[in-house]
Amino acid sequence: MARIEEIFNENPGPIQGFNAVVQYDVYDQIPSTYQHYFQEGTLTIKEGVQVTPNVTMSLNYDTFKKFVLCKMSGTMALLTGKVKVKGDVSTGLKIESILKKYNLKEPL
Repeated sequence: MARIEEIFNENPGPIQGFNAVVQYDVYDQIPSTYQHYFQEGTLTIKEGVQVTPNVTMSLNYDTFKKFVLCKMSGTMALLTGKVKVKGDVSTGLKIESILKKYNLKEPL
């Protein structure tokens, strides 16, 4: 997760103007809950639940990795039951469009 935070903060353009808290519940990994805080062109990632998120995505690590690397669309993950979404779905869709702009590579 630290690598994702570093990459986003080195190039804040795609996250400018996006202010939200996105929570990932990665159920086969410890620690399992991460909150991504997008605010004023910066990303901060914290373990655990700190605040009420705009959207929560529950998924396994393999699906999380595929989603972050844009190898699986959020829509496909949702339709195939690989992710469960609670909260503002439009925030989740916005995350997907942001991730495409970063074109992340492994290792994360």
